[in-house]
Amino acid sequence: MKRVLKWNGRLLLRDWKTRLLLIGFFLFLGTFSLLYRQQNVVLPETQLRSEYSDAHNIFRLIPDAHFEGELGEEVQQRLGRNSTLIGLNRYILTQREGNTVDGLEDVVSDYLNNGRDMAENNLFLLEATEFESHELLTSVYLPSRSEIEREIAFYDALEESDLPIEWNPYASSQILEQQLELFVSVVLFIAIALLAGDHFTKDQENNYSVTQGLPLPMKMQWRGRSFLLWLMTWLAALLGIGASYGLSLFFETTGSLNYPVELYVDQAVTYIPLWQYGLLLTGLGMIVSYLFLLIITGLSWMIRNIYLTLFIVAALVFLPQVWTLLDPWTSWQPSFYTEVVAVVSGQSAMQFDLPGIVYWKLPIVALGVWLALEGVFHIIFKLIPTQRSGLKRRVIE
Repeated sequence: MKRVLKWNGRLLLRDWKTRLLLIGFFLFLGTFSLLYRQQNVVLPETQLRSEYSDAHNIFRLIPDAHFEGELGEEVQQRLGRNSTLIGLNRYILTQREGNTVDGLEDVVSDYLNNGRDMAENNLFLLEATEFESHELLTSVYLPSRSEIEREIAFYDALEESDLPIEWNPYASSQILEQQLELFVSVVLFIAIALLAGDHFTKDQENNYSVTQGLPLPMKMQWRGRSFLLWLMTWLAALLGIGASYGLSLFFETTGSLNYPVELYVDQAVTYIPLWQYGLLLTGLGMIVSYLFLLIITGLSWMIRNIYLTLFIVAALVFLPQVWTLLDPWTSWQPSFYTEVVAVVSGQSAMQFDLPGIVYWKLPIVALGVWLALEGVFHIIFKLIPTQRSGLKRRVIE
């Protein structure tokens, strides 16, 4: 088996298209941090400026008469306090010193405490249903209850890890998070489709294994070729991501790999450190990409047309969108788990209204899909003729 993998690996790397794709893949990922810095990213302080404006505009929308009475006065005070807290937090972000400003702790307080106070005020406003303009508050100003609870959990996670709020979206840790999400959700599928789309067909048409005295069963070639392409893809990817992260350290702040990132589990959002989030995305991406490589290499052998193969693969990637039009059956449907980032963040659960779409189900679903692929291609390979162009096994006398 070792000899077979070594021989197939050399065969793949001798193909100029494979080398070109792997080099291009590495260069794109390796320079991602430089490309990302060319984007116009909204700074957190700029975002708070917009929220500060909204906090002032709400007073213009609510009639003065609605602020009369005990409840009205309390709502007015809470809204005014939120406006003040937003201004304080914006000032803290502009100083870029951490969660507070040296020498002004008594004036501006702490970013996390200010954020919690705003969240508590918003919870009070959500529950103040007897306020005459409550519908206006919920439709124009207030976030949903789940969003408020996520904010509180985020502040708690920052405090637990003793971390400052990240003011720089170009920080190395933040760029790494964006790169991993983009890679696992889009770039990975493009790379494996281009790499695997025609290699398996070429191998079978030219009967490389037979002419080299290696009459391997089709199923063994299918597994071996898929594994080698998977290994080459991830080696190029991890080297590129590592190079990108190293470059970003020279140009921007480092950030923290312990910075909290959302994870959807048990029908709720919790927060885990960025390094754990990165390992989780990488592991799940490896599982999904290997299944796709098995599908692509097998289809390319059957269809022998790279364009039709890529079209079918693209259809598989976008298959989850069908369930926005049709009612999904269960959260165990494999199509949901091709979008790893959406599953991990809870976007899929929210989009398809299935709370059970969680990350830990992906390996179980993948195991079932792998067993199904083994069975299907076992039958298909028996139906494909094994002799091509009259070639026979080379006999060494």
